[in-house]
Formats: sequence, structure tokens, C-alpha cells
Amino acid sequence: MKKVTVLGGGGTGCTMAADLALRGFDVTLWEDARYWDNLRDIQEVGSVELVGRGTTGTAVIPHLSDDLAAAVDSADVILISMIATRHEELCAALAPLLKEGQTVCFSAGNLGSMILKRMLADKPGVITGEMQGNIFPCRLIGKAKISIAFPYAPKKVAAFPAKDTPALIKGMSGVYECVPAGNVLETTLNSPNTSIHLAGSLLNMGAVEKDPSYKMYAQGITPGVCTCIEAVEKEKAAVMEAMGYPMVFHAGMMRKLLEYEKYPELELFRVVAGPSSMKHRYIEEDATVGQTLLITLARQYGIAVPTMEALVHIASVTNGKDYIAQGKSVAHFGWEGMTPQQINEYLETGVSPK
Repeated sequence: MKKVTVLGGGGTGCTMAADLALRGFDVTLWEDARYWDNLRDIQEVGSVELVGRGTTGTAVIPHLSDDLAAAVDSADVILISMIATRHEELCAALAPLLKEGQTVCFSAGNLGSMILKRMLADKPGVITGEMQGNIFPCRLIGKAKISIAFPYAPKKVAAFPAKDTPALIKGMSGVYECVPAGNVLETTLNSPNTSIHLAGSLLNMGAVEKDPSYKMYAQGITPGVCTCIEAVEKEKAAVMEAMGYPMVFHAGMMRKLLEYEKYPELELFRVVAGPSSMKHRYIEEDATVGQTLLITLARQYGIAVPTMEALVHIASVTNGKDYIAQGKSVAHFGWEGMTPQQINEYLETGVSPK
């Protein structure tokens, strides 16, 4: 059986490690010593309890580590689950440690696989890729106790470069079954986060700032918020069409959340916590990566996206940042002046046409 290392001690990382341990894998859960609160809780309790609609039970995670080199040394598959704003730092530390034949998959990706692959120029046999959105919605609901809102279903994934996607799916086989997406930009833009998080968070700013335990999907999804999310998706669809990508719509799921009696199976998802503040990843991550990419692609191809621009502007004003200038934009990836066809060719081959 494959050895698996999970990098990231947040709720999703802990969930994956516990899920894999319950399924019999030799799994290591790593986190930088600066962020060891959750792993310390697991150490003290001695296990992780999974409840909800996914894998359930009490999991003993075989290895907890703050030593990155030791954690990845013998791993066949490395799963990365951490906020995109940490990807650059992690990839710089991880790249020298990786070996030919290892498979690395980000959940969710946000183009983290591209950052890592650029640092692996001398190791073409390391497969890097990412999932479309997070692996499953989950939250820590107590000390070393996690609720999973939905069971795992095969995720869309893409490698960078996309010609390696079959190898990524093969590497992930038996760990988490996956199906192919077109490329890593498609998976990033089709994440539900790019449709939902900013609108759902910013339109409920007052409630969020008054309540750190705020639950957006239970308290903040209203008909008006759904209408705004639908406007975001309409704008996003125009960008996706220009790029030649199939569009996955998520606003319909938000409408279902309003129908409690008709969709009782969504209750665990409704009570997923977050955002806890305007510094939460629902704002910081999505304004920095997904929305910034969408807006700068739209500007490059003459597509109007006023709703998205308004949301990112409000986030920028609120947090005192210029997310468009500081985020992962078209310019950040060197795609200025490139046609959709040129960008897609680069994502397929890894060779820039410039």
C-alpha cells in the first residue's frame, strides 16, 4: 500500500490524514511548528474522531511531524492542504526534498502545482497537480474532532503540465480516485470558492465581524446573496467561454440551501463554520487568487466583470490591500498579451510560447 504524507494541519489536512489512517494507510501528517495547535490536540487526545457523512470512526494517525524532510522522504503520494498564501514558502522548502517518482497533489490547488513545478526543473519525474476545489467540506468541531459534510466523490484533477494528468491520476489511484480536468487553470477557476466566498462573506460583513463563530451557509445565504452569486457566475461564464473551458455552476447549490425541508441532507454543510473575520481565507485567499485571475483575464480579453470587480474592491478597502496588484494575476504568471490558446498550450506542455 502506498505511503502518504499530508502537508497542512488545518481542518482539511487533519481530515485527510484521519480518513487515510482509518482506511489502513501508513500516513504522516506534517505541519510547520508555527501552526501546530491542531496536531498538539491530536497528540494530547491520541486520535482523531471523524463524524458526519464521510468516513467515520476514531483514527490513530501513525506519524505526526514538524520535520518536512523526514515527512516526505519515503512518501509515494504527498497531499498538500493549506491556504494559497502559504504555497510559495512551502514549495521553496519542499522542492529540494522531492524525489523522482513521487506524486504531489494540492487540495485545493489555486495553481500551487505551477509554483512547485517551476522549482523542480531538474526533477521532471515528480508529478505535480491539483484538485478542483477542496477535497470535501469539513471542519474541526472540537478538540481532535472533525465533521465531514459530504462523502468523498471522485474529484476532477489536472497536472501541471496537463500532459502529466494521466500520471497524476495513476499516482493518486487507491488513495483518492480522480477524473481528468483540462488543466490547472480550469480547475482553479471552476472551484466553487471563486463563485461563492467573496459575495457570501462581504455581503454579510457586519454579521461576520460581530460573530467569530459565524456560519455563512446557514446564516448568510439569502435570496439576495444568491442573486449576487449568480451575477458573479454569469460574469465568470464569459471568461470561461473565452478560455475554452466548460463552466461548472454552483449558485444552484446555494439556492438548495434555502430549502430546508426539501434538502435535509445538506444540514451538515449548512452549519460549516466560517468566515470568522474579514481576514479569513474566504476573503484573503479568494481575492488573492481566484477572483484576481478572473478579473485580469477578463480585462485582457475585453470582458466586463463589474460584480467581481466591486467585490474585490470592497475586500481591498476593508483589509487595506490592493488584491489585484498584489494577487496572482495574469501578470504574476507571465501571461500578459497571450491569447487563450497560448495560455492553454503552455498549461498543456509546460513550455511558454514567449
